[in-house]
Amino acid sequence: MGTQRTDLTGIMKNCTVLKSFLSIVCVLILTGTARAAWDDPEHGDVTATNPEPAHVLSPAAKLATPQGGYGATPVAAKQAPTAPTAPPASPAQLVTGKPPSPLSAANSGATGTNVRSKAAAKSQVEAKSAKAAETDDGPVDADKALTLLKEGNAHWLSGTLSNPNISVSRRQTLAEAGQKPFATVLTCSDSRLPVERLFDRGVGDVFVVRVAGNIAGDSEAGTIEYGLAHLKTPLLVVMGHTKCGAVAAAASGAALHGKVAKLVASCAPAVERAKRANPSATGNELVTLAVKENVWQTIFDLLKTSDEIRELAVSGNVKIVGAMCDITTGKVEFLGEHPWQSELLSALEQEGKSEKTETASKPNAPAPTGTATATEGKSGH
Repeated sequence: MGTQRTDLTGIMKNCTVLKSFLSIVCVLILTGTARAAWDDPEHGDVTATNPEPAHVLSPAAKLATPQGGYGATPVAAKQAPTAPTAPPASPAQLVTGKPPSPLSAANSGATGTNVRSKAAAKSQVEAKSAKAAETDDGPVDADKALTLLKEGNAHWLSGTLSNPNISVSRRQTLAEAGQKPFATVLTCSDSRLPVERLFDRGVGDVFVVRVAGNIAGDSEAGTIEYGLAHLKTPLLVVMGHTKCGAVAAAASGAALHGKVAKLVASCAPAVERAKRANPSATGNELVTLAVKENVWQTIFDLLKTSDEIRELAVSGNVKIVGAMCDITTGKVEFLGEHPWQSELLSALEQEGKSEKTETASKPNAPAPTGTATATEGKSGH
């Protein structure tokens, strides 16, 4: 009996030792697994033997990434594995390439995926902005100016705006050195037409003239003359847009009062031309057709009423094109030059020469007498 009790005690002791041994082995295995996951090259080694984790973009990698920007969908971050991962990095740590410490990670409320996405998007904006600024260096002719506007509108449509030329230094430079825009744009005052945003341009890039119905009265023509002749912009864009209220009012014959009535009356010739060319068109269809006709009408008015704009067009120093913006999509359709531009310029130039000849051939009118002058002065007109 005593022998059996001794054997049982020995067996229990051996079980206890075996149990302790198995516990130690399990701890070592679990620790090794966690350590392997922690040291996974995809997430960086916390011992700093790999000081630049894979999710930190090197300068070369940043240049190779697709260009994003404000509103763009950033480059997708890698899916975090189920195993333990390195603590999330801050934007500053992503730039420096230094792994975060556990303490700084504990104080961070953002996930690693969000931080990496924001940092990548920011670097893409800066890279694209710098590229756009370099493009603007040096003279820009009409064709290049048109290309810049088309490329900018493509950015707007895809949501990958580069937002060039918006820095503090850009504003300071232009304030001191003066503006040098590469295009003049006449368009409607509609708030759904953010011109610089539509073309992804910044401060000092585009000389914008806005008026309801994108008509061309004396004030608009004079402002455009300043943009073309003084600021030397080689391109003039006259841009209408869908759902234009001024053209719609002219098409519907709405009762208007005050200055608005006179402004809308300027759109009436375009509406009548659209009706003649499309007798069956009514409602929204007629308005859409009239908006396009109104672009051509405005270009005609500018060429007819402004000798300076016409001469710049004749000499080839300025290119004048029409455009239409769909305010639903933001897409700008460039229509090219007026369909009859060559004929119009020739006829208007001849008309202008005839008027000058007729004026020069007229005898000078007699100067008013002193009495008449005094009477006119008292009349108050």
